[in-house]
Amino acid sequence: MLKLPQPTKAELQVLHVLWQKGTATVREIHDVLSESHTTGYTTVLKIMQIMHEKGLLERDASNRAHIYKPVV
Repeated sequence: MLKLPQPTKAELQVLHVLWQKGTATVREIHDVLSESHTTGYTTVLKIMQIMHEKGLLERDASNRAHIYKPVV
């Protein structure tokens, strides 16, 4: 079994949205998170890129807008 790193608080917020949606773009995640937080689009993008590098998210880069999904 692959041991993944413990997500940060910000990463958990992204994961909660993805667990509800299944898959989403950075824009879709940002739209949901911006309802309750003042987080910029580029901040969400960077968090999700880091999560992908950590192995917490998978990314489908076959389209112009990358689609992310949770690994866990």
